[in-house]
Amino acid sequence: MGSLRAEAQAVVDECKAFVRAMARVETALGTMGKTLDAEESSEVMRAVLTWLGTDEVQGGFTKEVARELIGQLSAAGAYADYQGTTDYIQ
Repeated sequence: MGSLRAEAQAVVDECKAFVRAMARVETALGTMGKTLDAEESSEVMRAVLTWLGTDEVQGGFTKEVARELIGQLSAAGAYADYQGTTDYIQ
């Protein structure tokens, strides 16, 4: 890949930061069952979803995508044997 202008590289860097942040969230959600009981885990999810409904989070699309991603990533914490699937990738 060739050299990108600073403005283009800034977009690439934001996307990379987003993916890295998703990986951290996946790890946190996937392991919270080891350190939190079921009630605490539920409270975590309620707190996050409540926060998503606030004005601090801008953009309806962002809120909806975040809810979907958090729901998907939290599946790892809900099932001890969850392995995920890449069947949808063609």
